[in-house]
Amino acid sequence: MIGAEHPPIRPTHSALAVVTRAWANGLRPDPPMCPSEWAETNLYVPDGPRTGQRYSLDLTPYARRPLDLLSPDSMCNRVVVRKSAQTGLTTLGIAWIGAQIDRAPTRMMMVLPTVPAAQDFNREKLQPAIDASPALKRKVREPTSRSSRGSTALSKRYPGGSLTITGANSTADLRSKTVRCMVCDEIDEWPADLDGQGDPMVMVDARQISFHADASWKKLEISTPTIVNASRIDTAFETGTREYWEVPCPHCGGKQRLEWGGPDLAYGLKFSRTWPYNAHYVCRHCGCIIEHWQKREMVLAGEWVAERPEPGRHPSFHIDALSSLLTTWDQIVESFLKAKDDPVKLKAWTNLTLGRAWEERGEAPDWERLYARRESYPAATIPPGGLFVTVGVDVQQKGMYYEATAWGADKQSWSIDIGFLEGDTADPDGPVWRELSKVAERRYVDALGRSWQAERLAIDSGFNTQQVYLWVRRHANAMAIKGISGWGKPAVASTPTAVEINYNGKRIKNGALVWPVGTWGLKGELYANLRKLGARDGHEIDPPGYAHFSEHVHDKRYFQQLTAEYLAERESRGRVVKEWAAPGANHYHDCRIYAAAAAEYMGISRMSADDWQALIVDRGTPDAPDLTHRWEQMAAHRPTAEPSAPSLQPPPSGWLSGDRARQHGSWL
Repeated sequence: MIGAEHPPIRPTHSALAVVTRAWANGLRPDPPMCPSEWAETNLYVPDGPRTGQRYSLDLTPYARRPLDLLSPDSMCNRVVVRKSAQTGLTTLGIAWIGAQIDRAPTRMMMVLPTVPAAQDFNREKLQPAIDASPALKRKVREPTSRSSRGSTALSKRYPGGSLTITGANSTADLRSKTVRCMVCDEIDEWPADLDGQGDPMVMVDARQISFHADASWKKLEISTPTIVNASRIDTAFETGTREYWEVPCPHCGGKQRLEWGGPDLAYGLKFSRTWPYNAHYVCRHCGCIIEHWQKREMVLAGEWVAERPEPGRHPSFHIDALSSLLTTWDQIVESFLKAKDDPVKLKAWTNLTLGRAWEERGEAPDWERLYARRESYPAATIPPGGLFVTVGVDVQQKGMYYEATAWGADKQSWSIDIGFLEGDTADPDGPVWRELSKVAERRYVDALGRSWQAERLAIDSGFNTQQVYLWVRRHANAMAIKGISGWGKPAVASTPTAVEINYNGKRIKNGALVWPVGTWGLKGELYANLRKLGARDGHEIDPPGYAHFSEHVHDKRYFQQLTAEYLAERESRGRVVKEWAAPGANHYHDCRIYAAAAAEYMGISRMSADDWQALIVDRGTPDAPDLTHRWEQMAAHRPTAEPSAPSLQPPPSGWLSGDRARQHGSWL
């Protein structure tokens, strides 16, 4: 019988049991996964040497702990990372954001220094990471032009939350959002005061108040530092646990953090000052030499060690290029040797390579030492080495101060002419402005007896502004400048702005160009150069940036004004800030800064050795021995009338450019 041969099949599970089990599985939470594990499983690198590859911590092992402390399961609320460039930590914020979107979606915000920086970040890093990572691609909604439910460049929407990307200069976003998770990127570039409404970091913190009661808020602060006592990330690091990545010596096993070896240290990074640099590390425990090829094994075996592990402190981490597997010790040494003689470049190297805040020496140099080391070159003449001249002018109510400075190939400078033009500067047709025109047209004799007009004259437009604009409009080699305060502003702050001139009821639209100048760095560079010691101080040569002064030009009053300013600290909205202050007259200090600004706008800091050589050839500078002999003759027999050699007019742009020079047949 069929029934006997084939008994009916009895189901082992009822339909109800199957449905129940499926329903229960759907309710079961995903197994725990820390952010670093999620990133290595799901994230793809958006840029750098491993673009398009799966994210791995084998290049950045030090990123694991800061990332995992941001997990929803962690009791930590705030994580601080002080870093240098070349550490591979640009993806730290992306990895955390991705893990949150996929595993614990909530409302998040990422704040960068400016809205344009936020747009660049999304275009170059975040959106490529989303597109390349399937786990994120599935959840982040596509942009939709007709629906508010879709994502945009600065707003990512996903089930369970959203991500807002904005700038620290946007009051609208910083005052209107409530978020659980916050990424604060490059916080040292944030403005100190946002449109007079206060510190943007205070606004950021207010966005998370709603989550204080249940302690579920999370905040990542990450940045390269800038200046001591003005650096947000430096303060945040110092008040935290201060953790450093310590690595074992391959010889003795002793743990240590890798440090820049100074001449006073027996350990640290050591090197030759000429190529090949043979950079190596000397262990602080056993004194053995650690070669660069041993660095990778050391770094991978490293661990975070806290200097201040007391309860109540937020975890703060420091990592720099010395421990980075993305660069080499030889490259670090090479960049240092290129920067060491230039205060501006050395500051950037300290920030970007060592991840350390730069301590600006704001105390005034000793003016009496500068007075005592004066040289004997004649007034209104260009000494050997000087290749072009700029003039700085400080406008006051009853007159104008000016200074002409000659600049050389390694940014050495010679102050060659100073003075005060007395008169009422409120009258644009007054005699004082005619006297200033004579200064602008003045010619300075070089060691060959030729004369040169100043390439650029920079005049401050902060006082009697309209009169300055009118005068500048009539002089091709003049530029009206406007000082921009704040330590974060570069000397060449931006392109010029065309302004309207209004005088005697008449308006001239786009009548003058105003050039913004960041004065902070120029002041710091000037003081650093004034402190340098040269041949007159017993050294063999004058170093790059050395400042020269003449017995025939400069008196004690000049040096007192040149060194009148200093860095003062004051409290502003609960923060200690630094600013340049002057207890007395500082007119010649300002003149020197304006002359330096004119040189910067002409491109002096960007000129290569080939550019300088082209300028030397163009100016016909002879060999040093002959030039020195000729100079001695000039000092003894200064001509009563200036030779009438033709003036070398600057090109319309006013910039020094080797390519432009070769196109036009002259260098300037």
